[in-house]
Amino acid sequence: MRKWKIMKYKYSLLLLITAIIWGAAFVAQSAGMDYVGPFTFNTARYYLGVIALLPVIVIKDFKSGKKETSFTDKRLLIGGVICGIFLFLASSVQQLGIVTTSAGKAGFITAFYVVLVPVFSLALKKKPGKLIWFSVALALVGLYFLCIKDASELTLSKGDIYLFACAILFSFQILAIDRFAGEVDCIKLAFIEFLTSALLGTGFMIWEHPAISDVLSAWIPIGYAGVFSCGVAYTLQMVAQKKVRPAVASILMSLESVFSVIFGAIILREILSVRELIGCGIMFLAVLIAELGPAERKENNMILRRGLKVYLREMTLDDTDDIVRWRNADFVVKNFIYRKPVTKEDHLNWIETKVKTGLVRQFIVCLCKNDKPIGSIYFRDIDNTAHTCEFGIFIGEPGMSGKGYGYEGQKLSMDIAFNDMGMETIGLRVLEDNKAAVHIYEKCGFKPVEGREEFTESGERIIFMEAERP
Repeated sequence: MRKWKIMKYKYSLLLLITAIIWGAAFVAQSAGMDYVGPFTFNTARYYLGVIALLPVIVIKDFKSGKKETSFTDKRLLIGGVICGIFLFLASSVQQLGIVTTSAGKAGFITAFYVVLVPVFSLALKKKPGKLIWFSVALALVGLYFLCIKDASELTLSKGDIYLFACAILFSFQILAIDRFAGEVDCIKLAFIEFLTSALLGTGFMIWEHPAISDVLSAWIPIGYAGVFSCGVAYTLQMVAQKKVRPAVASILMSLESVFSVIFGAIILREILSVRELIGCGIMFLAVLIAELGPAERKENNMILRRGLKVYLREMTLDDTDDIVRWRNADFVVKNFIYRKPVTKEDHLNWIETKVKTGLVRQFIVCLCKNDKPIGSIYFRDIDNTAHTCEFGIFIGEPGMSGKGYGYEGQKLSMDIAFNDMGMETIGLRVLEDNKAAVHIYEKCGFKPVEGREEFTESGERIIFMEAERP
């Protein structure tokens, strides 16, 4: 199994851990509501989440020697506020709905985001494959068995409408994280998300007139919800969603309903019925199908990383004509060390002998605004023992150079190399006269390798550069 496929399951495991923590949080939330109101509980735990993440951010920036994303970064601020608004609204209307409906029905309706996320993903041009839709339907059946004890619970009430709104808002929160998590520091993004939710909740909390003594009495459930459910679980969600498709992520996170039942049985000594056990089993089966089934990569054209301007997807055979055309464009050839014409047969041989054998991994750079492919990025000479590879890039569409597309694509690809493929060192070769490329490489963290140089047949000096894992 290739290294990056193993890494994919690592991030799915992070989402599974998130679901476990959230499942236990249902028990904590139930206990906390004996002392304080819903807005007080949520606001307190979000402030605690902010406090829990602050030292992590300071230590992380200190150890790295630089700030991955400044708090003044517009993308970070906008992304954090948007995620925070959706989180606050979703958790608030959920509390309003829980007051007037059964806990089982509340869990079932809230988990409707498992259906809504892939539906809303269509609007973002992230088409889930057929297997994902089947897994979604299966998860919905499992949720019904798990949460709905009696057919009479299917009647619609005012509280149910609140909970459907909650499911919609949580879907938006999941998709917002998918949109911004790949661009900025995930821990800082979570920090701003919690801070936004806490500030919004403060005004509503005042209406409940909470007493300090009541808050202190609920310190254990608030502490768990703040440190683990917020500080740990929501942060894991952001880190993992950089690597996992939103539709699959929603299925994994919907397991919180399963774990809430399990923890209820363990901690509150609630007895699991045969119906609930069947529901748990069906939901776990849905997750296994979504995770272990065929990738359907060609069908859903999976986006690996998305930035503000471009996104990366895997190269397919359908890209052959574009790549040959780009590779033979005069403005591309002049910056290559290997300048002989590339034929369709050459590229197909490259796929058979390099890509399919795991020696090369190649991506297509596409514009976010219209999905237009404009170039390619590849890692060659992949050594999974030494954890090294060589980087290459070409933007082949006329008029697309000098607009920041290559720089953003390179940053996204390096994140894949270090975090998905497990690389420790990325090398590259560049002509000394290609000053613009050298400048971009330096911005991305590449440094010249002293004492190592070569020359082309025409006498042009070749610079060797390397970037280490941050």
